This record gives sequence, structure tokens and C-alpha cells, in this order.
Amino acid sequence: MEDENLANVEKFDILEPLKNSEINSQGTSENKENDTKDEKGEKKGWKFPTAYSILLIIQLLVFILTFIVPKGKYATILYDKKKGNFTYTPANPDEEPYTLPGKQETLDKLNISISFENFKEGYIKKEIAVPNSYERIAGQSTNFFELILNPITGMVQSADISFFLMILGGNINVLVEMKALTNGLHSLAIILKGRGFILLCIIMILVSIGGTTFGMAEETLAFYPILMPIFLKNGLDGMLSTVSMYSGTLIGTMFSTVNAFCVVIASYSAGISFSEGIWFRLIALIIGDILTIGFFYFYYRRIQVDETRSVCYSIKKELEDKFLKEEETKENENKNDEEAMLKDEKKTKNVENKEFTWIQIIALGIFICGFIIMIIGVVALNWWFSEMTSVFLVVGIILMICLKKEEAKAVSVFMKGVGDFASVSLAVGLARGINITLENGMIADTILNGLAGSLGKMNKILFAIVMIFIFIIIGIFIQSSSGLAVLSMPIFAPLAEEVNCSRALIVNAYMFGQNLSGFVTPTGLLLIILQLTGVSYYQWLKFIWPYVIIIFIYILILIMINTAF
Repeated sequence: MEDENLANVEKFDILEPLKNSEINSQGTSENKENDTKDEKGEKKGWKFPTAYSILLIIQLLVFILTFIVPKGKYATILYDKKKGNFTYTPANPDEEPYTLPGKQETLDKLNISISFENFKEGYIKKEIAVPNSYERIAGQSTNFFELILNPITGMVQSADISFFLMILGGNINVLVEMKALTNGLHSLAIILKGRGFILLCIIMILVSIGGTTFGMAEETLAFYPILMPIFLKNGLDGMLSTVSMYSGTLIGTMFSTVNAFCVVIASYSAGISFSEGIWFRLIALIIGDILTIGFFYFYYRRIQVDETRSVCYSIKKELEDKFLKEEETKENENKNDEEAMLKDEKKTKNVENKEFTWIQIIALGIFICGFIIMIIGVVALNWWFSEMTSVFLVVGIILMICLKKEEAKAVSVFMKGVGDFASVSLAVGLARGINITLENGMIADTILNGLAGSLGKMNKILFAIVMIFIFIIIGIFIQSSSGLAVLSMPIFAPLAEEVNCSRALIVNAYMFGQNLSGFVTPTGLLLIILQLTGVSYYQWLKFIWPYVIIIFIYILILIMINTAF
């Protein structure tokens, strides 16, 4: 029965038109029917764009929207903790910003129902939109130079994330060079032989805990190259290897409990405590994890019965060559060494050197301690990327000492790892450039104001469902959880009271909607992760769409239950 049900699912493949296309690990699609050959005899045909091309295409589409959508802005306020006052920036760019007293009365006069203590304690670090302050702006049209400049500006503004990723890359390459990862992964693969799905569940649950507590997302990027070989060696395909951590980050953030970058800042921006509804979200997280594991198990059983039913079957060989080639080479070397052990004493020593040594264990322990310190810093000390990067810079220096090579060679190894993650950092900057085009084109606030004004008074259940859809749509364009929170909460939160709902419902709708869109939108981390793992965007959509429907139905049920409290 299980196989029959799976077969029925495949009959309703929404990507059926692309069935005749073969997807390679670089995210390209080679159409078998229309392929021709060039002068060198190589196949030519339509190819699915790479992650970078997709981001640039979206950048172009958003740029075109700036000429179509009317320009407009909300006035904003920004709290200066050092000076103890607010800077009020009028919606009209021709008017000069001015200061306002840093006290609760100022917020009350502006109809911002947020406690001044939230600003004073530093929970709200970004500009807050002032309700009912939206104005149409007769500004100049966006020019072509900005289309070229914004992706570069996005890279500059994403420098904190980019440096974090590159420093992590340096750490990882040092571990690889000293064979700590290779020997450690080999030992782990032996221990977990035949238990790949159990490992997937453990990783997914741990990452979801990271997502719900401190917003674990970009931090997982460093682990994909480490975990892919383990997953592949233990019976999982490229898709399950990819989705294990990414789904954990989104499910964890979707049902955030104490995540400072999501539920905390959104709740404070909405004028409520983040503890409101925390038990509801905790229960929702547990059920969400169970649903996710159940869906993965259904797919896992299918590919165990017939590996050709894997959505990544066409690139199975490529993934194995990419992630397992070095492992297989080392295993063959071990076999040869063992056979010649009695004949050559030197080879006996080489076999011993392939064991998981104490210095390798210590190096991995230091690397893990870096993440523990990072988690404590984010949760307890309000750290951001600068502090997190500093931790791993120190960790990297210690690892280079453990490498036991001369200074120039150790630095060279570290810098090679930095370079390996430069391409990922580039994609992060391009994604940020899209948001800059929306903001500088002054259409982000117009879109938000139009959505808010169209709600009016309606049935509270219908209102809750509409809010989910609104945040799904906005989430496609704005994947920054803190950025969307401070922009939307002051505008949408007061609407909840008009339909007799709690403001916590708006916070939940924001988290549900934005993170659901994260499963398919290319403006977030998705394309970056696919670039790391070698899975194409087409294959990802083919796998994920039934799961997205399941989670969508689940959050609709949750939000309707939420209206009763």
C-alpha cells in the first residue's frame, strides 16, 4: 500500500513539463529532446539558471516594479541609546529628521503601542515604522545605475554575514587539512552504519532547537560540506542530506520560543511580551518536528525500496564523486596498506596515522566549543555577527596552532577555506541587493500599506488566514526576520484589536508565513544551500511541494485555533 500511495503522488507532479529534462548538480537543466551539439560535439540546449543568475533576474524584476508601483514611505523613529532620544525621520524625504524625547509619552503620541523599556534595553535596534504616517512620495524614478549598484551595496551591507561564513570556511579547511574531519567522519560513519535516518532525525531536531532559541540559520552553512558525506554513506540521497538541516532551521524559526531575532523583536515591536503564547508555539514546534520527520520517513522508505525514485537519482554519481571520492580513495589506500603491512613497516605506520587521534579530537572539540560560546553569546549577551565572527577567528588561530605547520603554510590553509566560501558570501550579498532595491525604490512601504488598508474589518478567522497569506507574500521579498518584524508589526498589530484578536496572533502569522515562504523563495538561504550541496532548484521544488502543502494546512489550523485565545 505504501508504494502504491507514493506512486499516486508522483502522478500529480506539478513539474511534469520538465520531466524530460535532466538536472545536473550545478542547477542546470539539459533538455534531452531539444539538445543539439556544438562544434566540439558537446550538448547544447536550454539550461536552468544558476543561483546567481536567478538572483540577478529577480533583481531586474523588482527594479521594473519600481517604475510601476507608486512610491511611498512611512515615517520612522530610531532610538539612540547613547543620547537617550529618538530620531524621527518624516515620510517626505524633503523634510529633515529631528529628535524627540526618549520617553514613553513620545511613543504614546505617535500611537506606537510599545513599551519604552524595550528600546531602552536594546531589544529594538532598527527603525520602527510610525502607524498612520504613510505618504505618497513624488520622488525621482529609479535609474539604471542603481540596478547595477544595489547588488554591490548588498554585498557591502552583508559583510558581517559574509565574513562570518568565510572565517568558518577557514576553520573547516584547517580541520580538513589535519584530517580531523576525514578521520572523524570515517569513524562516525562506521558507528552509524545503517542508521542514516536516525542521524537525520537527530540533526533536524537539534537544528530546530537552535532555530527556536537563537535563530540558527546562516550558522548551519558550514555544516553541509561536513555532513553530506556522512549522510550519503549511510543510505540517504542528496535531497534528504540537504533538507535535514534546512527544514530544521525553518521549522524552529517558524515556531520560535525565545529567538531574539524573530519572536522577541516582533513581539516587542507589536507592543507585547514574547512570553505571550510561548507554550502554544512550543507545542506547535513539537508537532511540527513530528510531521517533518514523518514526511521524510515516507520519502526515505520509498527510495530504500527503489533508489531510482529519488529526485536526485540523476545526479547520484556526481554527488558521490563530489563528497565521497576522497573517502573512497582513503579506504582503498587502507586496504592496500593492510595487505602490505607485514612487508613494509612504514606502511604500518601510515595505517596507524589514519586513526582518529587525540589532537584531532581536541581540534574538533575546540571547534564545537566555538559554537557553544556563540549560542551563549547570542542568547545571553545579545551578540551579533561581529562578536560571533571574532569567536571563530580565535578558534581558527588555535586550530592553525594545532595543525603543527610553519606559520606561512598554516595561514595558506586557512585562507584557502576562506576562498572556498567566498562564492556563498557573494550569493548572500546579491539576495540583500534585492531588498535594497525595494527600499530605495520606495515601493516596499507602498506594498505594505496597500495590504494593511485592504483588510478593514472582517471575521477574525478570515482575518487570521489573510494575515498568513500576507506574510507569505511579503516573505518572498523580505527574508530578514528582524527587518520584516520592525517594518510590519507596528502597522499590522493594531489591526488585530479591530477584529477582537490578540496581537500575539499577528506575531504568529508573521512567523508562520515568512518561514513557510522560505521553503521555496530564492531570496533567502535556499539557493545558497543548494549551491553548497549540488542539488538543483528544480529537484528541490519537486521534492518539497507536498511537504509545503502539509505544513501550510498545519499552520492554517494553528492560526484558527489561535483566534480562540
